[in-house]
Amino acid sequence: MQADDTTKLETTLADGRRLTLSLPPTDAGWAAEGIRGLRPVPPTHTGRGEEPPALPERPVLPLEIALLGLGA
Repeated sequence: MQADDTTKLETTLADGRRLTLSLPPTDAGWAAEGIRGLRPVPPTHTGRGEEPPALPERPVLPLEIALLGLGA
């Protein structure tokens, strides 16, 4: 991570993509330190986790019934 400029933070993600966070100048007291007030937070989850269950199989509707639904 680079934090030379107090209004811009740049980092490179694990997959090689670059991420830039820019903060506009402000008079807000809570943002007086710019990006120096930010701190890294470790991730709470990594990876994608479990895949959702597959959708149940449905019988295919005949074309005539499907077309009747278009007129509704």
